[in-house]
Order: sequence, then C-alpha cells, then structure tokens
Amino acid sequence: MEIRITHITDLAPTRDNRRNSEGDFILLNNGDVLFVYTRYDGGDGDGDPADLYACVSHDGGDSFSPPRPLLLRKEIPADNVMSVTLRRMKNGDLGLFFLVKNPPHQCRLFFCRSKDEGQRFSAPAACIPHRGYFVVNNDRLLLTPSGRWLVPAAFTEVLVEDKTELARFGPAHCMLYASDDDGESWYLLSEIRPGGGMEHSATGLQEPGLALLPGGVLWSFFRTDTGRQYESFSFDDGKNWTAAQPSRFTSPASPLSVKRLRNGRLLAVWNPVPDYNGKNKNPLGIWTGGRTPLVCALSDENGRDFCAPAAIETDPGCGYAYTAIFEAPNGGILLAYSAGGPADGGMLNRLRITKLRLQPEG
Repeated sequence: MEIRITHITDLAPTRDNRRNSEGDFILLNNGDVLFVYTRYDGGDGDGDPADLYACVSHDGGDSFSPPRPLLLRKEIPADNVMSVTLRRMKNGDLGLFFLVKNPPHQCRLFFCRSKDEGQRFSAPAACIPHRGYFVVNNDRLLLTPSGRWLVPAAFTEVLVEDKTELARFGPAHCMLYASDDDGESWYLLSEIRPGGGMEHSATGLQEPGLALLPGGVLWSFFRTDTGRQYESFSFDDGKNWTAAQPSRFTSPASPLSVKRLRNGRLLAVWNPVPDYNGKNKNPLGIWTGGRTPLVCALSDENGRDFCAPAAIETDPGCGYAYTAIFEAPNGGILLAYSAGGPADGGMLNRLRITKLRLQPEG
C-alpha cells in the first residue's frame, strides 16, 4: 500500500488550555466538514474540566477555521464532557454523542441532536440508563443494516479506597446499548466478557469499537494488556457474541480504530508494537504509554485480510492514539488523533489533523 501524508493542523496546548483531544468529523449538508473535539481549560487528566469545541473546513478538510465553543459543561451540567462521536441520524438530524463525567466516579454517554447542522442542539439525554463508569471512545457508534444504533461501552467497576477515597478500577467488560427508534430510547442489548487467556488481565476488555463485515457480521474489538487487541463477532445484529479472543492486531494498551470506506474496504489505524520487557513508556520524561508508531492498513475487498501496515507517525518520543477516521468529500481520508510529545507535557495533550491518500496494491 502506498501512502501520502499531509499535515493539516495541530491544536496545541497552552497555559490556559492544557489539553485538546478525542474528536470526530461529519459532513454538513452544505458540503463543509465539521470537527468537534474536547478542550480542557483546567488540568489535563481525563476527569478535569473540559468542554466541546468545533472547527469547520470549507475546502474538504485541507484547512480548518479557528475553534469555537459548541457545548459547554455548564449547560449539561457536568464536571467534564469529552470523547465525541458525530453521526448523521436516520431522519437527517446531526447527532452529537459525548461522555459526561460527574462525581463520584460517574461516566456515561449522552446524546443530543441538531436540526440546523449544529447551530442549536436538543437537551442531552442519556444513552446509558444505568449509573456507573462506562467508557465510550470517540468515533465509535455504528448503525447496522437493520437501522439499529449500537453503542459499545466498556463498563468498569469502581473500587474506592475507604481511607483515601482514590478510585481503583477493576477489569472492564463490554456492554452493548442499542436504539431501534433512531435515538429516541436506548436499552442494554448484550454483553461481551473476556475469553481465554485473560484470566490474569488487569484491564479486561477496554475501549471497544465496532465495524461491519460482509454479510452483516458485526466485529467488535477491544484494547487489552495482553499484547493484542481482542475481538468478538455477532451474526444476529448484536444480540449474541462469540467469546472474546486474541486478534491479528498486536498493540500496547491502546485503542484500535477501524472504519469501512465507501469502496467497501476497512481502514485500520493502531499502534502495532506491544508492551514488552524494558519498553520505555516515559521517554524524555513524559508519558506516552508506548503508543508509537502509529500505522494504518487496508483490508481486501471482502474486509477479511489486511495488507502490511504503513507508518503514519514514528517519533519515539511522542504517543499517538484515539483516532477519528473520515473520508473527505474531495478525496483522501482525514485522521484526528492525539500526538503529544515532550513540549506538550503528555501524549494526550496535542491534537493533530492529518490527511491520507492511500493507493492499495493490486
């Protein structure tokens, strides 16, 4: 696979804006591309104060406008809103999905819709009716051929130290929430639990994603601490799933991102080098999680086999993860991902938008 990479823009941290991360793209009805992401104005931890900001591209993703506020945490209200997914709803509305975090240790996906292309939004409603700590990454929701919306959520039991009140998290498993009425109501459809080889895993099945395979088969994948992404399959629209097992994708504890392109091929983006003895997760004094290099690979026309990966980012002092994937209207594929390094204080603090042009072999 041949690859041409164009750097579009970086949203770098500042003294008053310590972190920018976890965004998603959508095509507006006028042909513009809307990008929404998480902007932190306090610290840079996952639970620190954050709002949703937006940029717009009028040229198919070759440049973006300065950021503007889109949804502020005080409007929810919440301590933090993050991890955006943008989807075109079946009735044509623009759907905005995001995590809402509030004490003590509550994290759930909420949803609001816009009938005027993001100028105004409805009141947020919970996609996950149960209280608890549920992680849904950016750019994760899937609409199945039957018209069912699926939310892949990693549920983590929160264990609290009595004396310090510091949260400890148990191993996660996947809970699939669904809507059959275009987001008007949501319910728990199914669960996926760890299979063989994860008896001693501290992470369990984290940060699940979904992709549609030929024949209507659903593929779910999960980050783990085993050196590989795990995977599971459903043949009945998400109601039942195979036991989660190791996949072909090696990785550290870092998410895999997959999107089906208009030509039917799947594009996968991930960090292929797993954790191993002596691997430095804090090069040059900042935490990267070992999330480098960042690579991509295209599947065959059947969505089964993948070509050899091509490198997108290779700096060993930086980390790259939480990729949103979007086919630009004027050609190419837009990626948005965390790309922080020593100057940023952490790999999650800098957000990068890049455009790829891919040429598969054969």
